[in-house]
Amino acid sequence: MSSNRKQFFINGILLSLVALAIRGIGMAFNSYLTRSVGAEGIGLYTLVTSVYSFGITFATSGLNLTVTRLVAADIGERGGRGVGRIMRNCLIYALIFSISATAVLLIFSDYFAIRVLADARAAPPLRALALSLVPIALTSLFSGYFVGVRRVAHNAAVSFFSQLARVGVTVFAIIRAIPHGAAATVLALAVCATATELFAFLFSLIQYLYDRRRNKKRYTGAASPFSAVTNMALPLAVSAYIRSGLLTLEHILIPKRLRDSGESHTDALASYGILHGMALPLLVYPMTPLSSFSGLLVPEFASGLAAREHGRLSRIASEAINTTLVYSTLCAVLVATFSEELGWVMYSSWGAGHYISLMAPVIPIMYLDHVADSMLKGIGEHVYSMWVNIADSCLSVILVYVLIPIMGIGGYAVVIVAMEGFNFALSATRLYKKIPFRVHPVRCFLLPLAASLAASALTRALFFASGAAACTFSLALKLVFSVCVFLAIYVPLSKIKARRSV
Repeated sequence: MSSNRKQFFINGILLSLVALAIRGIGMAFNSYLTRSVGAEGIGLYTLVTSVYSFGITFATSGLNLTVTRLVAADIGERGGRGVGRIMRNCLIYALIFSISATAVLLIFSDYFAIRVLADARAAPPLRALALSLVPIALTSLFSGYFVGVRRVAHNAAVSFFSQLARVGVTVFAIIRAIPHGAAATVLALAVCATATELFAFLFSLIQYLYDRRRNKKRYTGAASPFSAVTNMALPLAVSAYIRSGLLTLEHILIPKRLRDSGESHTDALASYGILHGMALPLLVYPMTPLSSFSGLLVPEFASGLAAREHGRLSRIASEAINTTLVYSTLCAVLVATFSEELGWVMYSSWGAGHYISLMAPVIPIMYLDHVADSMLKGIGEHVYSMWVNIADSCLSVILVYVLIPIMGIGGYAVVIVAMEGFNFALSATRLYKKIPFRVHPVRCFLLPLAASLAASALTRALFFASGAAACTFSLALKLVFSVCVFLAIYVPLSKIKARRSV
């Protein structure tokens, strides 16, 4: 294994482990917050973050991916001599947008609270959160740099310790704020969030300064002008603005159109909550390791394209697509097979299992689209991805409006499946035109499908025969056993198939 390939896998595994740990801590912490703060406080904080999240989108404005691509491309073309100039240009860009976003949120916090959120108590938390926008943008700047130079351990450390700091500070604060009511509790949450972002920024800054000191001579020289930053970042920013608005409209429409189909307000929110709040997050959770590796494909493709290594990029694209196909096929079968138990263990809801099973077949398309999109970003096709995402969101709004009154919440499931397929078809076609890749349908789809079906069937037969109950331990045991059986079947057969295809 070459040193670059070894480093790629080490970085991917490190990011995957950290992401899984952070997500686990986050899930446990959010459960604690819900019990401690109560429905009113969580509802108010959700209202506040609906405005705050758009402020984050504006403050970062495509910065992270831009830094990653420019830094990786400069390393590929000039050995990194222009990295210092790139970072200075990106710093100026980050400060312009983040300071503007901070000013708007501070000045118009009362307007947003009263006119948009219809709750005056939201104004103080909005002002507290506004102070976090500059640190968030600068942290995003340094995060993009470390991905671009392939030293992701720095980002993993920032994410992990920031999450720990967030938990510690927040628990300390809300214990003292809860007796003073929901408004004080939400303000405490906002202050803690800002303090956490400031901690993440300072931690990132220290690591960046240390890294730059070690590479000062190497990263000194001419680089692209400031326009190179805006030319890449602004299309990404515009895409984020438009997509965010369309997603908000889509999510507002879903409960409304469910009511138009004859459901009561309570039933409409319940159906939407089960599908969007329970089923979809569970489908996305197994993608955590995949997201870590696909994020590393961005600098890999950016530097490879700059070095004109088209043959190597084609091999990487083929390997990424086929590996994703195997992994996602296994995930889809296991999720569908154990959907009822997953719904009960995760959400104490047997009904959630129906929607999990209904949506399981979309997993391979969803995961493949995510990987293809990362590779497109790496080769500079971010503008194309922008238009695909906007078209996706526009069509989703139209289909939600038309299908849900006819099909109920099942119509939303149809929309998700159709739009994932639409998005992947366009992304894969574009990627193939730029970086031709080869798919092995038998070895990477039919064979893993048969192996995973056999593994899940054997698991069901053995464990049901032993009277295993639906609990966390038994479900984990079934999943681990299924994966082991899958590997025992698939690995030797895939090697035989691979030898025959050579």
